[in-house]
Amino acid sequence: MKSAIKAVVLAGGSGTRLWPLSRQQLPKQFLRLNGEESMLGATISRLSPLVDRKDAWVITGEAHATGEAFSELEGLNQILEPCGRNTAPAVAVSAAVLSDFSEEDPVIIVLPADHLITKKEAFQACLQQAVEVAQAGHLVTFGLVPKTPEIGFGYVQAEQSEGTIHKVMRFVEKPNLAAAKQMLEEGGYYWNSGMFVWKGSVILEEIKEHLPDVWQVVERMRARWQAGECWQEVVRSEFANMPDISIDYGVMEKSSRVMLVEADIGWSDVGSWDAVHEIARHDENGNDISGNVLAIDCKNSLLRSEGRLLAAVGLEDIIVVETPDAILLAKSGDSQRVKEIVDALKKSNGTFHIEHVTVRRPWGSYTVLEDSGHGYKLKRIDVNPGARLSLQAHQHRSEHWVVVSGTATITCGDLVRTVPKNGGTYIPIGETHRLENRGKVPLQLIEVQVGDYLGEDDIQRFEDTYGRVK
Repeated sequence: MKSAIKAVVLAGGSGTRLWPLSRQQLPKQFLRLNGEESMLGATISRLSPLVDRKDAWVITGEAHATGEAFSELEGLNQILEPCGRNTAPAVAVSAAVLSDFSEEDPVIIVLPADHLITKKEAFQACLQQAVEVAQAGHLVTFGLVPKTPEIGFGYVQAEQSEGTIHKVMRFVEKPNLAAAKQMLEEGGYYWNSGMFVWKGSVILEEIKEHLPDVWQVVERMRARWQAGECWQEVVRSEFANMPDISIDYGVMEKSSRVMLVEADIGWSDVGSWDAVHEIARHDENGNDISGNVLAIDCKNSLLRSEGRLLAAVGLEDIIVVETPDAILLAKSGDSQRVKEIVDALKKSNGTFHIEHVTVRRPWGSYTVLEDSGHGYKLKRIDVNPGARLSLQAHQHRSEHWVVVSGTATITCGDLVRTVPKNGGTYIPIGETHRLENRGKVPLQLIEVQVGDYLGEDDIQRFEDTYGRVK
């Protein structure tokens, strides 16, 4: 019997090279970089008609599902990881879940959420080929015909045969420039796209053979959910026991069952601002301009504003990305080095690499208006009608709230009271409190926090406070 076709979209990356637009809490797969859909949304849309939306699953971090990315994940089938463990554990868990809860042995298409593909019809044709090869018991990868000697991609060497389906000989790590040029001259080498197709049973057999440490945890998970436990709760409790390893290194490089489908699909991994510039529509001077930008005599530059006026004069081969709290300036060709900026920010006590000034939450949003670094912070909080924040308490700060729009219902200790526009309240240090909007119009208030901020520990408490709805 023909197997059912499912899709698993890997959406757990951090997207550090697209900072400052991409942040830890809202990485590039959840951003709208090249159209009206997020990269995740576009990835799922291009699977149709071969894969219905109800048969597409997203595997991502719990922090994304409860944080800024929640709106992009609403309505989608989700497998939530409590921590990051690379692609092999993600593939293993998704294959086990889909195999155990499907009536048939499914063919599973695995795609990264953060790639751009412009040739949808060609992509669909490659998918159909890959599904047919996978149904015969092979692990299938998509090989992209290299046009330039790229050093930022891994390569796959395949036996040359007629047609577009070839047996894989070996995988090659990211090469230096000389090796990349040699592979391009020799032929038979393809860029490794990170896109795969296989039957659930086949990939699980290969994981059992090549990744026994992963298989052991997967078997324990399956025994628990087959005994009646909630599979998501099982994943939450067991996933951290997985080793951190990629499916390429753990299985694909070792398996003798790997086939390659040549793919000319207009692919880009959108791995840097240079890549964003390359795929964008340019004006007559070669510029990619978006947002509130005034450009005079600029050439071959990417100029992007998320809010404030960005005025540029006489720039050439320059990348400028403005967000409310950070501005990136780089020479074209150097944008891969943005990761170095993020690495440096991680060593500081700030949050520039973690979140934006305005942070969305299921109950609304908050915007940091001022962060003095001297014991106080000023925010605007917006709460949707009918929404409320979790019941909480802070041991290192007090809070002053002033309602500027709508009506707030505020719990402070044992007291619950209604606070109208122009009203306010004070939340002492350590007091249990909750904010609600029981009205039919948005609630907006200004919050002044006064207290001590203790670096990363305080950031985690902040997430505990604002990241959940009860």
